[in-house]
Amino acid sequence: MHLSQLQLTNFRSFAEEQVTFERSLTVLVGENNGGKSNLIDAIRLVSTPLSGRRELYCEQTDIRFGTATRAFSIQAIFEDLTPPQQGRLISAATDDTLNAACFGLTYEATGKQSHIRPNLWAGRFKTPPESGAHEMIRHVYLPPLRDAKRALASGNPTRIHALLNHFLGDRDPDEIAGKLARTSDDQLLKDVDLAVAGGLDILTTGVRRQSASLGFNTDEKLIDIARDLRFKLADHGIAPEDLQYSGHGFANLLYMATIAVELEKTDNAELTLFLVEEPEAHLHPQLQAAVLNFLEERAAQSLKPKEDQNAPAGHLQVVVATHSPNLSAWVPSKNLVFVRSVAPISGKNEGTAQQGSEQTEHSETPHAVVAPRAQSRCIPLSKLDLSDPERRKIDRYLDVTKSALLFGGRVLLVEGIAEALLLPVIAKHHVLKDNPSAFRTFRSAVFVPIDGVDFSPYAKALLSPFNDVRIADRLVIITDGDKQTVTADKPLPGGNRKSALDALAAERGAGAVLDVFTNTYSLETELVAAGNADCLKAVYLGLHPQSEDKWNEAVAKTGDDRARAIQDLFKTTPKGDFAQLLAEKAASPSFVVPDYIRQAIEALVK
Repeated sequence: MHLSQLQLTNFRSFAEEQVTFERSLTVLVGENNGGKSNLIDAIRLVSTPLSGRRELYCEQTDIRFGTATRAFSIQAIFEDLTPPQQGRLISAATDDTLNAACFGLTYEATGKQSHIRPNLWAGRFKTPPESGAHEMIRHVYLPPLRDAKRALASGNPTRIHALLNHFLGDRDPDEIAGKLARTSDDQLLKDVDLAVAGGLDILTTGVRRQSASLGFNTDEKLIDIARDLRFKLADHGIAPEDLQYSGHGFANLLYMATIAVELEKTDNAELTLFLVEEPEAHLHPQLQAAVLNFLEERAAQSLKPKEDQNAPAGHLQVVVATHSPNLSAWVPSKNLVFVRSVAPISGKNEGTAQQGSEQTEHSETPHAVVAPRAQSRCIPLSKLDLSDPERRKIDRYLDVTKSALLFGGRVLLVEGIAEALLLPVIAKHHVLKDNPSAFRTFRSAVFVPIDGVDFSPYAKALLSPFNDVRIADRLVIITDGDKQTVTADKPLPGGNRKSALDALAAERGAGAVLDVFTNTYSLETELVAAGNADCLKAVYLGLHPQSEDKWNEAVAKTGDDRARAIQDLFKTTPKGDFAQLLAEKAASPSFVVPDYIRQAIEALVK
């Protein structure tokens, strides 16, 4: 059994959305404020904490701002039920086949009540679930870690108290607290008592005499003990020290380890959802890889068949929300769900907010029409129209480059590293030098050198719509014309690529999103033709000091002959090194920007 779908209506940033999840691991990726945390919280609300300690409750502020209906609903659908699970969850079945079950939560803020209980329901008829059925699906939540050192080393007892309870078993917590209690037998405490008692006796004589002693709480509970316990940490083989001497990254891993202890109880549930937010905080890429591997291993181990077929399945399903291109690149694209915020469709309104019994807490005027607001939408990459070879190519590319391909609404695809290095310099010092706002927009775009000319798989992934939403707001592609590589009676390869990409975008209703720019020959030839021959020559001779005659001879040619000769020059020149050196000179006011590069930069920021 696994969570396959989550349906949200009027919940926070979601107006009406259906989100799909993979069986073992789903990674939520996308921009800040896109709605990833809201998805995690929705799962937390509709399922039961594995520890039994609920830390999140429905609030009126969870209702989507500006909606006429003061209510929200969450519905979770679970598929692939085993026969024992079908029997235990029969009241939650979605149809007569019993292959799927659903649990839902509806929250209605009526009147002016401050405390409103949500309505939990199950199955196709939305009736209350049978006793114990809902508790078969649990969650463990790992929050985004901002300061794990403070959470573990301060007087906040939450984590340590949870661990003490985890191992308590059938033992009485008060009895354990008594065994762990501190004593006051030391002479130092007795000396303090005598000194204070003398003054106190004088001060209270004739009124109401008091006596005092310094000591520990004689009625300490387990949580009091937890409040004073501290974790320590150090490299293996070294005596652990206070956490203040450890780095944030390893303190975060220690915090994760305390949460992971709770996963030992997954055998008591049919399904446990391990919800992890931003596990990459304070972790370098290698530690991020270790965290992801740990999560994948736990999920895989939970799928092993149990000896007792009638016992709870104990399956673990992991949902991770991340901003890390490393984490998103280390899993197959089919495990990624892209979450983004989109502007409302012009002319459409989600409803009106009214005063009186239907007034939302945000409305200010009677019968006021609330302006449409941005809403969160989700794109499961498993549902995009990609062939298996195309999907494998994207997976290999992401795994090698750790590209931020899925973290920006504006994307620039280029053939190689040279364009990726040069374009920011050209934009800053030439095309957008008088427009700081446009340059910030340019720098916030994602630059992707694909190391080739097969742009189609990436364009498909970025432009293919899912429920009328696509990953890219704007996609710009720059590709060489490569005219020197063909005979006069054949079309330009670059022109063919542009035509094919334009057709691909048109088929997906994304013609206005895509701009493809081609030159006639290649980047180096176009830079020479634009008037930068001396600049390129200086850089070339810096790498090939003995090749001035060879350079002069090539540049003296014209047309296709010059293009072929310049291409031959760069067959033995590392393009990355050349572009690095050229970028330093491209900042000069005398540098001339080829038209196709200028047009591409302007198209990316429009």
